[in-house]
Amino acid sequence: MLTTSKLPATSVRRDAWVEIDLSAIEYNIAQIKSWTAKEETSQKPCRLMAVVKADAYGHGAQDLVPVMEGSQVDYFGVASVDEGYQLRQMKTKRPILILSPTPSWAISSALDADLQFTVTSLSQIKDIAKQAAKQAKKALVHLKVDTGMHRLGLNISELGEALEAIASNPALSLSGFYSHLANPENQSSVDAQNSLFQKCLKQLNQLGIAPGLVHLASGQAARNFSATHYDMVRVGLYLYGLEPNSKSTVVKLALALRARINQLKIIDKQESLGYGLTWTAARPSKIASIPIGYADGIDRRLSNSMEALMHGIKIKQVGLISMDQMLFDVTDVPQAQEGDVITLIGQEKGANGVNSSQSANQTNQTLYLADWAKMLDTVTYELVCRMRLRLPRIYTRSKSIGQ
Repeated sequence: MLTTSKLPATSVRRDAWVEIDLSAIEYNIAQIKSWTAKEETSQKPCRLMAVVKADAYGHGAQDLVPVMEGSQVDYFGVASVDEGYQLRQMKTKRPILILSPTPSWAISSALDADLQFTVTSLSQIKDIAKQAAKQAKKALVHLKVDTGMHRLGLNISELGEALEAIASNPALSLSGFYSHLANPENQSSVDAQNSLFQKCLKQLNQLGIAPGLVHLASGQAARNFSATHYDMVRVGLYLYGLEPNSKSTVVKLALALRARINQLKIIDKQESLGYGLTWTAARPSKIASIPIGYADGIDRRLSNSMEALMHGIKIKQVGLISMDQMLFDVTDVPQAQEGDVITLIGQEKGANGVNSSQSANQTNQTLYLADWAKMLDTVTYELVCRMRLRLPRIYTRSKSIGQ
């Protein structure tokens, strides 16, 4: 078991943590590559961009980037110059694309770090070209066109002017051409955007401009719609074994969330507990406290609704979740004692690190972020990114992940 480096001094002394199974990350990369494998050997292989923005979706980019490189991802995608710069400090040589527009004042830093730019407007082309010429460098740009999401992207009516501005400037090189799918799980929506995207590619061809790497698909589209694969797919959530709203059956959950009991107490029937006294015991009850709360990204609205695993038994969270603590009713776990581990997300593990089998009728259970997302009417993206602040990461390997 490896612990992450450069943690805050207090974090390694906490009895609450996130575990990341590196074998699951490797399995998921192999699975994604199988979706995009070309049937014809004469075709160039479809590249994989691993999206590692937001500290690898809260999983810890510093420790996952080398693992992803070992699994032969081709590109990294980040949200900002700072994130790209941090990856360069990890000594990665892979191409890194900034997926958002770069502020004019940060272009110089991006060039120094050998980062590639997303371009979504004519003014950005001018700003990047000016700074690249000043530094005597060639900026590698990916032109992003708006095909229907209407968030970021160049208007199609401006495409010709943008292409000519890039092609005519020796300080710029068109390294990629892409768009972003608004509903990557919906066939008709994907088809409509892909049709517009293909018309844009035809315009490039008519102008005699090579588009560089063509990329459109996110993870969902990469899995379901081969027509969107082009030269590269951009995958984030699936790398980590997650889907936006559901439990995945195609990739392996990499993240587990655990904490140790720091206090046990018995309360009488009809006694209430927690801020606001929102839960009342219907029987004499054993209550366990664990040192994790909403400051660690556990939404307060999950109070009195979420479950956890302990000794192979599902237990109920009770009372309002507070900033640093939450409570569980462990009355049905008579062997519970201080120091025992409670699993909030993932599959429970025994003392030897393998899947727990302490309950004959409740073995191999897994708790999913998708369940929390459903209760909160949100997506797993949001929930996993919240767990970035105080929780230390512990990295493990599973021997049975591919089974």
